[in-house]
Amino acid sequence: MRSRWLRVNGYQLHWIEAGRGPVVLLHGFAGSCADWEPTVLWLAEQGYRALAVDALGFGHSEKPVHAPYGLALQSDLYAAWLAALGIERAAFVAHSMGGKYALATVIRHPARVARLVLVATDGFVNPSPLTIIGGWPVLGETILWLSAHPAVVRAFLAAAFHNPESYVTTELIERGRAAISGVANRRALTALSRRYTATDLGLTGLRARLHEIRVPTLLIWGAHDRIFSLQYATTAHRELPCSQLVVIPHCGHFPHIEAVRPFRGVLSGFLASL
Repeated sequence: MRSRWLRVNGYQLHWIEAGRGPVVLLHGFAGSCADWEPTVLWLAEQGYRALAVDALGFGHSEKPVHAPYGLALQSDLYAAWLAALGIERAAFVAHSMGGKYALATVIRHPARVARLVLVATDGFVNPSPLTIIGGWPVLGETILWLSAHPAVVRAFLAAAFHNPESYVTTELIERGRAAISGVANRRALTALSRRYTATDLGLTGLRARLHEIRVPTLLIWGAHDRIFSLQYATTAHRELPCSQLVVIPHCGHFPHIEAVRPFRGVLSGFLASL
């Protein structure tokens, strides 16, 4: 597995990759490409070129404070990144927040996406008051600072997993805490929150264009997801015309971590016809 960097549209992007394929993996909020490391290695073993990329403002990618964060910027970056790598089309596998970015990419750059896998995807939930307040100067950074406390991170992860006793480890808590700690991370996340209208499918008008998506789409959801409940899964399934929905039992918001075997089984079957 290789760690790589490339300047795209003026911004430095970081990703990890292995094998041949290609399959692009997008992480969720406060996540990074590290969330996908086991899946990247497994996909490479299956013969795919798997590339898990850090979104702008996350992981080891650049964290510009004054960037016009939003679905347009992120999707344009992914399209330009693929072009720079000489990849004409790729399957996109996206978790949570990454799902919005994948949907924006397939709408704005349909020729770049061969098929779509959305795992407990964001995009079908209205912005919460906390999201809006998180973009306020001083207050937003204060909220992020408080959110980085290990007890707060542990509480979120406990809600995100159906069986937290088995998956909420000290390592996972530290990774989540590190993602929202430090001046650069907090400033980038505050800047992202400040532009919440540009990161919302509905407010950007992209949700009204979901009917344009004609690539095969797989929705994977945990039956016990307490972050984005099953009602959002059924909404996404209804609004995405070429979608199929698979619900994994005894699983929360992270099927690729909590239900590895069923998740990989479903993903493998879907990608086989790539």
